[in-house]
Amino acid sequence: MLRDRAAYNQRNREFILLLIWAPEYNIYVMRKCALTAIVMIYAALCVTGARAGETSSNNMVAHPEWYIKITDWSVYATWSAVAIIHNVTMENTSDVEYKDVKVRVTYTSMSTGGAGVVVSQETGVLPVTLPPRSKATYLKQGTTLGAASTFMNPHAIQVLGATPVTN
Repeated sequence: MLRDRAAYNQRNREFILLLIWAPEYNIYVMRKCALTAIVMIYAALCVTGARAGETSSNNMVAHPEWYIKITDWSVYATWSAVAIIHNVTMENTSDVEYKDVKVRVTYTSMSTGGAGVVVSQETGVLPVTLPPRSKATYLKQGTTLGAASTFMNPHAIQVLGATPVTN
């Protein structure tokens, strides 16, 4: 084992001396590294360019949650009963019309012992139709969205998806 370690150390010393005393070898190594880096960057740009050339309407259909934003909303809950979501302001930033927006509302506890702790998540579909490039307030009369309680605080809402309207 000592012999292997000595041979390893000797090779390292020779390599270091080669780097110091053979500048033409240094230039060769640097050129090889630079060429490898250029090829990798070019390959990455080619792949990215192909993706950028695709139309973004495919993403608008496949991922409506990227283009639908809920900026304002209210939930009313009676004593351990249904939750009613109303006055939902939604913005559609895509060029596609959507309907039946699927959302998830997260509730936190209002009790003194567990205040702020997530206690429930309700998922539901909002029966609305969002025109392309629009922002409006929907569900002014309200619609049910699962169960809730007066002891639960509606904390966050998340858009999970929607159905694209294709003509």
